[in-house]
Amino acid sequence: MTNNKMQWRLTACAAILATTLAGCSDDGKDGNPGDPGRPGGNPAESIAQLNLDVTKVEYVDGQPMVTVLATNEEDKSVVGLQGMEVKNYQLYPQGAFHAGDSARWASAGSSKVYEDHGNGYYTFTFEGIEQNRDLTQRYNVLAGNNTLPDGTPVPRNEISEDFDGNGNDPLYTKDVISHEVCTSCHVEGEPLTTRHSSYFEAETCINCHNEDRMTGKRASFQHLVHTIHNTTATFTDKYGREYTGEAAEHLLQNNCQSCHVASEELAEWGNWTRVPTKETCSACHNDGYNGKDVVYTRHMAEQDNSTCAACHNPTQIETIHTQSHKDQAAVVGQFGVEATSTVAESQVTISVTITQNGQPIDAASIAKSLDMVEYVSNVGPNYPVLGYYGKDSKALHGEEITAAIQGGSVVYTTGALPFGTGDADTALTLVGVRVCAENGVLAECSDTADKIALDAYTSFVSATGASLAERHNSLDNASCLGCHGETFQLHNGSHHAGFVLNDNVKVGDCASCHTPEGTYAPTNLGAIELKLHKVHGEQWIVADCTQCHTNFELGAFDKKGALNVSIQAYENGEPKFDEAGKVAWSFVGYATPRAATCLSCHDGDAGMASNQSMTVRQHMEQHGNAEFGDDRSTISDSAQVESCFYCHKPELTNHKVISF
Repeated sequence: MTNNKMQWRLTACAAILATTLAGCSDDGKDGNPGDPGRPGGNPAESIAQLNLDVTKVEYVDGQPMVTVLATNEEDKSVVGLQGMEVKNYQLYPQGAFHAGDSARWASAGSSKVYEDHGNGYYTFTFEGIEQNRDLTQRYNVLAGNNTLPDGTPVPRNEISEDFDGNGNDPLYTKDVISHEVCTSCHVEGEPLTTRHSSYFEAETCINCHNEDRMTGKRASFQHLVHTIHNTTATFTDKYGREYTGEAAEHLLQNNCQSCHVASEELAEWGNWTRVPTKETCSACHNDGYNGKDVVYTRHMAEQDNSTCAACHNPTQIETIHTQSHKDQAAVVGQFGVEATSTVAESQVTISVTITQNGQPIDAASIAKSLDMVEYVSNVGPNYPVLGYYGKDSKALHGEEITAAIQGGSVVYTTGALPFGTGDADTALTLVGVRVCAENGVLAECSDTADKIALDAYTSFVSATGASLAERHNSLDNASCLGCHGETFQLHNGSHHAGFVLNDNVKVGDCASCHTPEGTYAPTNLGAIELKLHKVHGEQWIVADCTQCHTNFELGAFDKKGALNVSIQAYENGEPKFDEAGKVAWSFVGYATPRAATCLSCHDGDAGMASNQSMTVRQHMEQHGNAEFGDDRSTISDSAQVESCFYCHKPELTNHKVISF
């Protein structure tokens, strides 16, 4: 019997050897003139990372011939790539078609015709390309997300490299944002959108969604990318998915500099303030896209971009779009919060101290600028004893704050708390403080003043004076801040003061409010273990556990009990909805903690992938000893009854690991 995999590898090795020998020259260099050959050796047998590089662009009979080098993470040649493609774009400079227009890419053609030289090099040839060789030429290489002929998996990679019309370095190019900025939120190595499951790099999106291909359509990149990140317009794609921009706007908080980051590597990173256009601005500043004119109503007389910059200069544009965020950052950077707790007769007294530039100040000195001081107290950091309605919470406003100031701190004492043993010997209080400011400086509170949440703080105290219960925390705040930013204000509204994450508060501390019994709605998966999965999973951004988790801390389940859970009903494999179009539920109640946590992502009423006659919930009950009930108290010793981890051995990089 012939070993096809080995036979293919031997053929590839022979090709590399032949190429290396043929490339020897008298000057001691390998390869063809002007193109050093690859070092000898076997081709890559595994590819954890696919590296691509356009090493040469030359012209034959007026048509480009593009050479691409493919290697793996060890710099070994990758041979046998299938389904590769190179797309060609050319860059028309600013104002090339109409005065005021930004520089724009235009599609020139593409090629899937290439020769595999057997040494990691691939040469693409084009036919019928009509280039303006006075313009910068971009070659977008797409490869991977498939296998080699022997079945070796190949990860996806896409690159965009620019040249002049003779194959040399370009004199000019256009790069406004980077792929790295996008992947601070979007998943690296995953498609950037569910609309296109084949494209992974921001530059690929920018290239294809150019104004030449998308003229008069919502899909030109500079319009589309802003539209889908704010709530101005809503539209539905061909798959029926509705884009409201609600989640993205909440995340980015309309801060342009979340994406537009100054960089020496981006030729036009400041383009967003320097070149205002109707295509870009109308994505946020209009009443919708009407198919003809993409300008704000009062600018309907301006049919092109020729006069935009005359009225809107870079300083004005930057100030309007960033000043409020800079003001907020100035306040949060200057003022902070510290808190200490004491226990007497089962009551916890929490003293909140305001700091300025790291030093404590008398709260009375800024009392008129303190809009809200909020305390949320519970018992048991890992499995809170008090439910959402039973927790001790207090929000002080205005004169209440002034009356609560003692010794320079804002002081509050809880009611009697149900302390117990072990984890329940520790009380936690999450503190939020919101101040009033104008132009980045504290101001007397008024209806017009900015309401800015300061860094939050969590204070812990033991009822018996014993060591505080260790908090299980499998999340790193740095991961959260990488996407949300350092001034992201959770729950800054009418009910809460707002909480800005920092080193003094961890995501798990939110369990003081997001308790095991959930929050105010029985079907919103309000427990913190479930809420984070539910919310982030719905955004199609987080798809990799390592984006948020530093580890899994599976031992944390031993300290937990039943969690609130809801399971959507299915019929014939499809989600069910009632007559009003609302979600139909097959179960609303409580489940043992491992099952509940898994159900925050996995549909309990759906059929198993390996056994469609059994639902996910049935599998949990029959094989994992999971329990479900209408009341949390009916599920006793829930952490001990489950046997999920006898078979499931989740790892950070692969939570689906099963070991018998």
